[in-house]
Amino acid sequence: MSQQLSGILTALPTPFTADGKIDVAALGRVVDRNIDGGVDGLVACGSTGEFAAMSEHERRLVVETVVEHAAGRVPVIAQTGAVSTAEAIRLSRHAQECGASVVMLVTPYYEPLTEDETEHYLRTVAESVDIPVMLYNMPGVTGVDLSPETIGRLAREVDNIEYVKDTNADMSRVRQLIHRYGDVITTFGGWDTLILATLTEGAAGVVAGSGNVVPAELVSIHRALQAGELDRARAEWSRLYPLMESLMSMPFVPAVKAILNSLGLPVGTPRSPLLELNSETADRVSAEAAAALGQRAPLPTTAPGKVLRSADSRPLCSESDLPPSRHFIDGGYVGSTSSRVLDVVDPCSERVLCHTPDGTAEDVDRAVAAAVTAKASWARLVPKDRSDALHAIANRVEAHGDLLARMEAANTGKPLAVAQDDIAGTVDTFRFMAGAVRAATSMAGGDYLDDHLSVIQREPVGVVGVVTPWNYPLMMAAWKIAPILAAGNTCVLKPSEQTPVTTLKFAELVADLIPAGVLNIVTGRGDVVGARLSSHPAIDLVALTGSVNSGRAVARAAAEGLKRVHLELGGKAPVLIFEDADLAAAAETLRTASFWNSGQECGAACRVLVHESVADRFVEHLVREAASLTAGEPAVDGVEIGPVVSKAHFDRVRGYLERAQRDGARAALGGGALDGPGYFVAPTVLVDVREGAEITREEVFGPVVTVETFRDEEEAVRRANDVPYGLSASVWTENARRSHELPARIDAGTVWVNSHLALANEVPRGGFKGSGYGRDLSIYALDDYSRTKHVMHNHAR
Repeated sequence: MSQQLSGILTALPTPFTADGKIDVAALGRVVDRNIDGGVDGLVACGSTGEFAAMSEHERRLVVETVVEHAAGRVPVIAQTGAVSTAEAIRLSRHAQECGASVVMLVTPYYEPLTEDETEHYLRTVAESVDIPVMLYNMPGVTGVDLSPETIGRLAREVDNIEYVKDTNADMSRVRQLIHRYGDVITTFGGWDTLILATLTEGAAGVVAGSGNVVPAELVSIHRALQAGELDRARAEWSRLYPLMESLMSMPFVPAVKAILNSLGLPVGTPRSPLLELNSETADRVSAEAAAALGQRAPLPTTAPGKVLRSADSRPLCSESDLPPSRHFIDGGYVGSTSSRVLDVVDPCSERVLCHTPDGTAEDVDRAVAAAVTAKASWARLVPKDRSDALHAIANRVEAHGDLLARMEAANTGKPLAVAQDDIAGTVDTFRFMAGAVRAATSMAGGDYLDDHLSVIQREPVGVVGVVTPWNYPLMMAAWKIAPILAAGNTCVLKPSEQTPVTTLKFAELVADLIPAGVLNIVTGRGDVVGARLSSHPAIDLVALTGSVNSGRAVARAAAEGLKRVHLELGGKAPVLIFEDADLAAAAETLRTASFWNSGQECGAACRVLVHESVADRFVEHLVREAASLTAGEPAVDGVEIGPVVSKAHFDRVRGYLERAQRDGARAALGGGALDGPGYFVAPTVLVDVREGAEITREEVFGPVVTVETFRDEEEAVRRANDVPYGLSASVWTENARRSHELPARIDAGTVWVNSHLALANEVPRGGFKGSGYGRDLSIYALDDYSRTKHVMHNHAR
């Protein structure tokens, strides 16, 4: 066998439809609920009272369904005991053929057997298969009790009898199996009120029908015991015990089905001869289950599986709305020196939206020459005049906000609500910088040396080359253009070749508001246009928002001319959630902060580090929040998740997900692409992620959140800092001292406390380490695009 069974194994009930047939879809949902809860294995046909009333064909179907739906995520144990030895052999061989990991043989009870006959049955069926066998001793139902000595003898004499499930209320029998025969057989408990006692005694695990109701809670208890945290295990068990007592005091299978139905997971009614619970009893046990679950709603099992498509065939923007497919240089649109063009693709439909010039170094030279010509007169303007121009730009963008939002959505695939937020942010950036440039402060003029008056002046840098990214095309351009122009510089900007549309349209809209040559746009690829901007001798500063590799390339090229460089690069934001945090509030915030713009956000809350004592509860909150997101095309009302930007990036994100899951991570939600045209990735929450895994260290830049656990503050801070990035982070705690002290220990340019991804133009945005240097937004951006001059006057007489 590929793996040794241990932990919490759930004995699954069999769902039936109203007409009495096996409900395959509902069985799949029960499988997902248990796997999402973290159980370590599933027992198919585990409900003794029901499998005895099922045909051989139905029992085969149940095993096939569970194996197929589990899809290797956890082992499947197939209950193959039957009313005859021949049928049990057929069922066991079928289970082996369809991929079950283990077969489980219930002690025969269809007619009285001697001990020798019982042993002969078990030996014969076990020897008919090559996979491991679990014996199922259930004296309370069968009337046949296999003694520990008999079980031990069978395990010694039949090679593949490896496990026993002892459903016996007598702990002394379980102790004998564990301590006297542990060298030949692995023991699992099966009496639900004795789960804690059985695990504490040293059993490998339990096979529990109650796992259908409280899978995550039982798994948490098992993990607490594995970690030596007996007090925590006892505390969690005390909350579950009333439910266990009720389940064991009434018909078990009907009780489990009543609870699952009440939780919104329809499994139908028990099959005859089992009877349903009366309504009063069903309500009581369902209420006890709700209390054990902390009144939590059922955990979603899948991310949005359907991409909502627009029924309106009209495009978000018409061809006449689009800007000319040309560069914008010296106040107008001009052709490229090359005839080559680049396709701009709609990531929802994968169709070409338009084309833009594949710019050349010569095109950059023309734009830089225009910026050089314009820089002296623009720099001489007093702050009020530059401020007035920026206010006029803000007003013009706002007046065309609807068009720009639709164009942004068409080009990037982002929901209209996200695009509209981008446009609002663009307007506010220009308005803030328009005000900030008129209120600049610096060191006071004065005599700092006898008879010498010092005056500190802030001057423009000159011509700034800018490279902007594809995730927020217009807003990232505004974050650069507004402070650059406010400080008195001129600009040559290269937008991403994937999303250039709104930047070119912006230039058209504001062309009459600023002098020719102050703002120039050259489209093209980074290795040509971006490289020339970085190395051009007349460029005084290069500003880039982009990947770490792009930042390195810009910095290397700029170093040759000793240019200043402003870099806002990638991020891998750690989210530290402590045991006293408001878990619901954290998950609600991460619903936006992790998945906004489909996770294509440098500061996204993509790497959760949560205290191990609350990890399971937090994951439940986060999965419910993320599962409620709606994926679809921008024009559909209510859509919150769009596609990622391109086929190449789509393949990149999927590659990270596939490797992470091969590496042992488990998708509690999502985990892959969504069906249909377009580059849609399901909102994904990955758990069981090992420390140092690739997906915890590299920027995925998609709708993907990883969850890791930590034990104490020191470990949390160490792991938060143990990545190449340092853009942003957040700390979630109600401890005031911790909330003040911990941010100082985290290597990130922005640290939020009990919040994440909250931005304002008044405060700076920028990173440490591999996330670059320089600050966007706030007065610090104005400083970055200025140079300091000291003028000293000798006024001695």
